[in-house]
Amino acid sequence: MKATKKIVCLALAIVMTALAFVMPVVAADEAPLVIVDGINSTRLYTDFGTENQKEAFFGSDTDIEAMITDVGGAFVGGLVKYGYNNKDFEAFGNTFIPALNKYFEPIAYNTDGTPKHELGFYETKKTISEYTEEERATLFTSFVLETAKKYGEDNTYSFSYDWTKSPVEVAKELNTFINYVRAEEGCKKVNVAAMSMGSVIMLSYLAEYGGKRINNCVFASPAWQGTSIVGNLFTGNIEIDIFAVENYLVKSADMSATTHLTAYIISFIASYEGLSHEYFGDINAAIQGVNPYLYRDSIIPLMAGMPGLWSLVPAEDFEAAKKFLFPEGIDPNLEAIIDPYYEIQTNAKQIIEDAEDDGMRFGIVCGYNRQMVPISSEYEQSDEVIDVKYMTGGATCALYLQAYDDWGQIYTQKNKDGHNHVSWDYKIDASTCMFPEQTWLIKNMSHSDYNADNGTLDTVIWLLKADKQYTVHTDKENHPQFSLYNTYKRHVTPIILDGLLGDVDNSGAVNTLDAKLALKIASGQVKATEYHLEVGDIDEDGEITTVDVRYILHIAGEIPYVIA
Repeated sequence: MKATKKIVCLALAIVMTALAFVMPVVAADEAPLVIVDGINSTRLYTDFGTENQKEAFFGSDTDIEAMITDVGGAFVGGLVKYGYNNKDFEAFGNTFIPALNKYFEPIAYNTDGTPKHELGFYETKKTISEYTEEERATLFTSFVLETAKKYGEDNTYSFSYDWTKSPVEVAKELNTFINYVRAEEGCKKVNVAAMSMGSVIMLSYLAEYGGKRINNCVFASPAWQGTSIVGNLFTGNIEIDIFAVENYLVKSADMSATTHLTAYIISFIASYEGLSHEYFGDINAAIQGVNPYLYRDSIIPLMAGMPGLWSLVPAEDFEAAKKFLFPEGIDPNLEAIIDPYYEIQTNAKQIIEDAEDDGMRFGIVCGYNRQMVPISSEYEQSDEVIDVKYMTGGATCALYLQAYDDWGQIYTQKNKDGHNHVSWDYKIDASTCMFPEQTWLIKNMSHSDYNADNGTLDTVIWLLKADKQYTVHTDKENHPQFSLYNTYKRHVTPIILDGLLGDVDNSGAVNTLDAKLALKIASGQVKATEYHLEVGDIDEDGEITTVDVRYILHIAGEIPYVIA
């Protein structure tokens, strides 16, 4: 009998051991995907679950248009009351600030880090394929839907969360959600796409739980190191720059005639110093004068205590923001809530490396060559919402609409690691990134402009389905470190050349000689080589024409130009 029991136990042990190997440790391209989206991706409600339930923060196009109308109208009305002669800042503030507060008060926090209202939201615990079209429109952003479309809707989940809360607290909820998906799918690991503020949540998760349950993780347009928008807001650096406004409108137009016309009008104003000084100068003076009222009556009582916003303050601005918003001292309770993410943010590299040791593979994907939202006079490289230097954890960037050659020097890569990490347009040196071998950049792509059909999601999906740790050298033909998104033709082109855009004669610089050679090619006097087309076909129509010659002259003359 004892011998029989031993045999049975041994057989069971063998079976259990075999099951351990055949249990659903699914392949990377079959693992369920968990998407952790960005700020305002989950709609929050006051009086959630009651007949008085109401959306706390605008989410639909109608609400956004209503806010722009209300707040924009109040801003203009405030300027009228301010008067160019009276300079009545308080009258400006009394008109403008209440209109602004109406939209932020429902999600407001006290300065001790506690919410003023209890907020609720709909939890999304089914795969995307299980929701109706009407439910999808309410529950999910375009990033979630487009990624699910590309990855597989029946294998994709979206994590819903209160983005006003501390990311460290939300990370505990993410852990519960990941374990729920693992149980539902019967697998040990999941893939994760962390978008924008979702990367803040994901980094907090990794700091606490490590990477043992994560197969592949992609940080898309990550806000994990903050953004200068919030940094400037929380340190009082608010200023309207006419050229930044012009740049923003031009780059945001994307074939919109109305926006292009507006940009042209602003460009006309900016071109005349008198008009620029008279109108935008006075507006800036009004903004600077109303700032004390804006901070006293709006930003400090409504936003300064919101832990979610504090997680978007860059580390370099963190202590200065505390002192600026709370000159008499920050509330200890708020400080205890926001300090933990500051520690996580500053230790991001080690946290990810530790997760990598746990078996997690990862990649970082972001856009560049967009004008930051023009609320300051800065011209940092960005995707309109987050600075490239923060998304990449330290890329060296030329200013927007400039390149390294504009600094009067021949640029050489800062971190000489044996690989080329300088973009073909000499705007980004990725060698100084936190992870230079795992960071991909797409020129002209805006913050949330990921689409299943135009190529902007291709690298994200490729990384999510990786069967090993991919780098920028793994597939340089299809997924090089730098790509170009043509906003007119709506497609992404991998840039695999090491030459300089416009350098048709391969001299190492772009000048009129390149334009002359391009003109000869355009007129049929010289036959174009593959190299000529790579660097000279700037509008990407498959040949070198007089249009390309004009672009090359713009580059040679350091004249700002826009190629979609």
